[in-house]
Amino acid sequence: MFDKKFLIITAHPDDLEMGCGGLVAKINKNGGSVTNLILVKPSVEHNVNRDEQIVRNELEKSKSVLNFETAIYDTPLYDNGRPNLTLTNNLISYAESCINEHEILISHWREDHHQDHRVCYDVARSISRKHFKQFWCMDEPPYNLHYKNFDCNHYVDITDCVDQKRQALESYSTYFNNFSIDTIIDYNKYRGSFLGENKVAETFHLMYNKI
Repeated sequence: MFDKKFLIITAHPDDLEMGCGGLVAKINKNGGSVTNLILVKPSVEHNVNRDEQIVRNELEKSKSVLNFETAIYDTPLYDNGRPNLTLTNNLISYAESCINEHEILISHWREDHHQDHRVCYDVARSISRKHFKQFWCMDEPPYNLHYKNFDCNHYVDITDCVDQKRQALESYSTYFNNFSIDTIIDYNKYRGSFLGENKVAETFHLMYNKI
C-alpha cells in the first residue's frame, strides 16, 4: 500500500505534518510518493512572528525532511490580504487538475472546527470517486477534539518514522513549540498503544476502499 501515489489535500502548510507526517515518511521509505495540495497559500498572518515568506521557508524545511511535492492553489484574498477560501467550481477544477496518476486521496475530516479544513473535505469528497482507489480522512489533533462521528478504522504504524514527523513539525518554529509538538506525538503514542507496546500510530477514517 505505501508504495503508491498519494494526493493529500490540506488547508495550510503544517496540516500535513500534524495529521500524517509519519505516514508521509513511511510512504517515502517504501518507494511511494506524495503530493500535498495546499488550498490556502501563504499570505498575511495574524501571528506577528510570521509572514508569507517565513511560512514558505518553513514549508521548504519540512519538504526537505519528508520529501513531498506541493501544489499550491492561488487562493483569493480579502482586502486585508487574508485568504478567502470558498468552495467554487474553479477550486474543484484546480483540484481535479492535480489528480494525475495519484491512487490514494487523503484530506481533513468534515467536523474539523477550522472552516478552511471543512472546505478541503468538500473538495476531496467532490473529486474522490473519479480516479482514486481509496479516500482517507485524517484524525488530526487538536481539531479532533470536536469530532462526534469520526471512526478510527484505519491505523498506520509510524513507530519507525516518528522522529521524522517531529523534525517536520519543528520546521514550523514560528507556529509549533515543544509543548504542542509533544501533544501531537503523545496522541500518536496513545493511538499506537492499540497496536502494541511502544507503538506509535496515525489514525484515519477510511471512507472507501477499491483496492
